[in-house]
Amino acid sequence: MIRPIFLTLCALAASALTTVHAHSVWIEPGGDQQLVIRFAEPGDDFEKSPGYLDNLSTPTAFTVAAGKAVSAPALKQSNNFLLTGAAFTNVACAETTFTVRGGRKPVFYARWQPAGAGAEKPLLTLDLVPTGKPGEVRAYFRGQPLGNVAATLYTPDEKDQELTADADGFIHFKAGLPGQYLLTIAHHREQPPLAGFYAGTAYTETSHNCSLVWVQPKE
Repeated sequence: MIRPIFLTLCALAASALTTVHAHSVWIEPGGDQQLVIRFAEPGDDFEKSPGYLDNLSTPTAFTVAAGKAVSAPALKQSNNFLLTGAAFTNVACAETTFTVRGGRKPVFYARWQPAGAGAEKPLLTLDLVPTGKPGEVRAYFRGQPLGNVAATLYTPDEKDQELTADADGFIHFKAGLPGQYLLTIAHHREQPPLAGFYAGTAYTETSHNCSLVWVQPKE
């Protein structure tokens, strides 16, 4: 009896771990002209506190006003982090880290892009940066264009598209439907692997993940 129970527990643990690995962190409007940080697998229920939301470090977040970064403290709520003082009319960015799992430290970066903001510049270690051209975003890692990286676009009709950046980091897509879009890059690893300790736990590599959210207006 011990072996079947042990195998069942292992299977459940592996399932939970896989679920976490498929998750994204992103910024979106949360009502009352405020912005919130979500943690979930796109299309599924948002993670909550108490629960997996508690495994994220308190995000470091800021908005961009008049070309300057302004801190936006993140306040944990039941199913999000509220960016205090951040309006959805401004660009907003955040960074957070998940608990080390399997020798890997997952780091998440998130960017919110308001309608009409135009071309932007990289502000995060791994960043998806709008170029100001419709249907075009450029991927950057440590300030340099990141070419040939895989990305996923989640559309307002709850479909997803697998995309790949060209050699210069440009990602092209069609965004004809009005509504909220989510573009992500998951599990980017740099070479050689970046190892260290986080919250007293050793890790052998760092996994970088990023997201970009915007709301496509009606024409």
